[in-house]
Amino acid sequence: MSQSPAHKPDNNLHGILFMLGGVFVLSLMDVTAKLLVEAEYSPFQILAIRGWIITLCFSSFLGMRGQIEYLKTKRRRDYVIRALIGFCAPFLFFTALGTMPIAGVVVIFFAAPFIMTALSIPLLKETVGRYRWTAIGIGFIGVVIVIQPSGGTFQIGAFYALGACLAYCLIQLMTRWMSDTEHPIQLVFYFNLGTAVIGTCALPFVWKPMPIEHIAILLVMACVAMLGHMLMTTAFTRAPVSVVVPFE
Repeated sequence: MSQSPAHKPDNNLHGILFMLGGVFVLSLMDVTAKLLVEAEYSPFQILAIRGWIITLCFSSFLGMRGQIEYLKTKRRRDYVIRALIGFCAPFLFFTALGTMPIAGVVVIFFAAPFIMTALSIPLLKETVGRYRWTAIGIGFIGVVIVIQPSGGTFQIGAFYALGACLAYCLIQLMTRWMSDTEHPIQLVFYFNLGTAVIGTCALPFVWKPMPIEHIAILLVMACVAMLGHMLMTTAFTRAPVSVVVPFE
């Protein structure tokens, strides 16, 4: 397989384009998730099935190409930590979707660029210029206005959305940190494998039979999630955090 993008110099333009593509695709995933949680499926069930579909797709693709060994890694502990944190992001996000309108959840989630940029300085030793801080700061002010208690948005769903936001930030910071040795395919594969395993542990307690139309929605969700995760993960391996997150 060709050289991993993780070992190439940063390319801000490529990172921005991958981020824009990933945001667009994952917006479609949010809509499918909203449909499923409104049908009263547990986030555990959604994440378990979605995770196994994506894991199977990656395994089959690499197996047919004779590249299954490409998934070998020496950073198993880092992947376990990333999976545990990573499961919280979609789980809390989907839970929030079950209690709030999708627009409210997404706007609260927009606090992520500010948090990620702030944490990238001590954790990744990145340098953030004043123009990037200005752009991110303006966006964060908008988030604060939206989630103020008097605005009626500050409810239990807002706590779920903020928790999902924080978990998402940590995941993407780990993506950037691990990109020195890991390929986006590895990062996406093990993330979804982890969510599948964790979600499966709860299936005996939350399982609900799914009609064919909901299975179709879940298949679409898995496809767009796989593509979106690849695009956004690649974005964080191609450019610094402070460059790509404002474009969310």
